[in-house]
Amino acid sequence: MSFAMPDELWHAHGWEASPRKGHLSPESNDADGYAVPMTLPLFFDAVLFDLDGTLVATHRFWLQAARTGVRQGLECLGLERAVPTPAEWMSIVGLTSEEGFAKLFPELASEQRQVLQEACEVEQERLLKGGMGALMPGAEALLKRLGSAGLKLGIASNCGNYYLEQMQQTLGLGNYFDEAYCIDSPAIYNKGDMLERLLLDFGTRSAVMVGDRAGDRAAAWENGLPAVHCAFGFSGEGEGQGAEACIEDLGELWELLERRGRWITAILEQAGALGPAAKRPSLVLGITGDVASGKTLFARDVVRLLTHLGHSARCVSLDDFKSSRGPALGPGDFDLERLEQEVLGPHGESGGYLVLEGPYLLDPRLQSRLDRSIYLEVTEEVMWRRLTGLQAREKGLHALSDLRTGLIPAIQQHRQHYDPTRLADLLVEASNPLGPAVPSIAQESSQDSTRESTREIG
Repeated sequence: MSFAMPDELWHAHGWEASPRKGHLSPESNDADGYAVPMTLPLFFDAVLFDLDGTLVATHRFWLQAARTGVRQGLECLGLERAVPTPAEWMSIVGLTSEEGFAKLFPELASEQRQVLQEACEVEQERLLKGGMGALMPGAEALLKRLGSAGLKLGIASNCGNYYLEQMQQTLGLGNYFDEAYCIDSPAIYNKGDMLERLLLDFGTRSAVMVGDRAGDRAAAWENGLPAVHCAFGFSGEGEGQGAEACIEDLGELWELLERRGRWITAILEQAGALGPAAKRPSLVLGITGDVASGKTLFARDVVRLLTHLGHSARCVSLDDFKSSRGPALGPGDFDLERLEQEVLGPHGESGGYLVLEGPYLLDPRLQSRLDRSIYLEVTEEVMWRRLTGLQAREKGLHALSDLRTGLIPAIQQHRQHYDPTRLADLLVEASNPLGPAVPSIAQESSQDSTRESTREIG
C-alpha cells in the first residue's frame, strides 16, 4: 500500500507541527522515556564547494576587470570590437578561462584571446589587491559552522592556480578548507577529476557538491554525489534542473544537510525499529535494496543515529561473508553459517542493535533472522549515475559492463522473486541521499499485521 508519510511523524522531526501520541517531537519523551534530541548531527562527512558564484561574490570585481581589461587588450591588438555586455561577462563565470573567452570571442584566434584574457587577469588582480573581493553573504558563518561540526571542506573550481591562491589568501578561505583543486592542479582535466581527488583525500563518499552552474551538477553526478544548486549564483535558466536540492542563500545549506538525519529517524520509526515499538533487549535491522541504492552509507548513518540517541549499535556488511572474490549473484555466494556463528547467534546475548546491510536479505534464510527490514529503491537513472561514479572512475568502463551482465540482473531477479512490497517492513524511495523535501517517502509493506510491532500510520 502506498501512502504519504503521516504528517504527525514528519512534523515530529522539526518540519512543522507537534505530533500526536506515538510520534515524538524533538523535545518530547514518550511514556517509556524514549526521546529524540532537539538537534541531530550532520550525516555527511564532507561538503565540496564551487568558488565563483557560490562562495565568492565575483560580480563585485569581475565586470569592471573584464571591461577594462578587454578594452586595453583590443587596443593592444589594434582591433575594434564591441565589448561584451554585463550579462555576457557573467555567463562565463564558472567556466575555464579558455572556454569562456572562446564563447565570447569566437572570431578571434586563440593567441588573440589569450592577450585579452591576460589583460583581464592583470586588472582583476589590481582590483582584488585594492579590496574589491568579497564572499557571498553568509559564507564565512556557514564555513565556520561546518568546520566546527567536524566536516571536511573542499574547493573544486575551474579557475587557475593563481586566482585560487588569491581567494584563499585575500578572502581568508584558506582558513576553512582542508583541500582545494583547480583546473591547473596536477593530473586534473575537469571538475569531475577535482571531486574524485577530494573524495580520495577525505577517504569518504559521504559528501555533497554545492555550486551554481550546470557543470557543478554534472561533476557531482560523475562521482555519484548529490548536487545542491545555488540559485543565487550566476547560472543561466534551467542550469539547476535535476539537482537534488536548491538553495536561495548559503544560510539554507545547514538545514538542508540536517534533513538526512530527520529522514532516517522518521524511516526507523515508521519501520518500527525506533521508538516504543522497538523496545526489546536486542534488535536485528536489515538494510537492503536495489543496486547502488546507498545501502552501505544508509546503514552506517543508522548506526550513527542510534549511537547518538544513546543506544548500543553496530553495523555488519553481508559482503564481509562472501565465499569468493567474484560478484555475489545470490545468497549461496555468502557463508551464511559463519554469519550465524560469528554475528547473528552471539548478538542475542550481547543485546542492542545489530544493523545488517547487503543484498538478498529478503531471502528466507536471511529474512528469518531479521526483526525489521528496510528496502531502499532508486530509479534506473540514479542507479547508473551512481555506478558510473562508484565503479567506472575507479575500475574503468569494463566494470559497468560486468555489472550489466552479472550483479544487476541477479538483484533484479531476487527482487521479483522476493517482492519487497510484501516482505520488507518498509520500502523507501532513496534516490535523493539528502532525504525528500516533501513527506511522501515510503511505502509500507503488506506484511502480516500481527507482526510484533504495530505502527500508527494515520
